[in-house]
Amino acid sequence: MGKFVKELLAENGNVSTTRVMSLTSLFIGAMIAIYGIYMGKDMGGIAEICGIFVGSSFSAKVAQKYMEGSK
Repeated sequence: MGKFVKELLAENGNVSTTRVMSLTSLFIGAMIAIYGIYMGKDMGGIAEICGIFVGSSFSAKVAQKYMEGSK
């Protein structure tokens, strides 16, 4: 299983730290949303925190593509 995940996150045989960070950030945002819904917490605050985590996961990938494209 670990080899599959490593290959899934790899590009040209190297693990991309940006992909790992993006996946982790997306996962944390999803877990916070699930926890907030399950516990019946303030949805405005949960949405803001999830937006930060999910937004950071996508913005990192966009920034990486922009930086790679300018080389």
